[in-house]
Amino acid sequence: MNMPSYLPVLFIFVAALGVGLTFWLLFAVFRAKQRQVQSQGLTKRPDGGINVPLVAAFGGWKFIPWVASSSSSIAPLLVLHESDLEYRVIRAKRRPYTEVSSVDLRTAIGTVNIVFEFRTSMRTFAANTASRQNAAEALAILQDKGCLLTERARSLLATREIESE
Repeated sequence: MNMPSYLPVLFIFVAALGVGLTFWLLFAVFRAKQRQVQSQGLTKRPDGGINVPLVAAFGGWKFIPWVASSSSSIAPLLVLHESDLEYRVIRAKRRPYTEVSSVDLRTAIGTVNIVFEFRTSMRTFAANTASRQNAAEALAILQDKGCLLTERARSLLATREIESE
């Protein structure tokens, strides 16, 4: 039995097409979620906390700022309560604002991340808001709670104040 010479080429073409369609589908789903989150604003919860809508959440380390050790785009959470913040990458945690050593803002194409560093941990929490508006509102609340904002975070707030005048 002789295999036709076009079968390996056909197999490679079909495999490449399948991989390409899979990546396109993942990109389309991510983009749709990103647009949905961008259109939402901060909302007040029944318990009084303020929910910040997120596309994804990441857990990382202070000494490697752009590398995540854990991530979640299924059920990310950031809630700003009166005396503490609640967040979730894999499981929900609550920390008082006094444990937050700094709040940074990191942006890249399609991402607007609020990054929390904690005094008692080498771990960080990054929340992708996908919206400069939502990030600015959350940063203003965090600043009012006494959290130390980095220069990048303060510059977003300054830009927001200029635009509102």
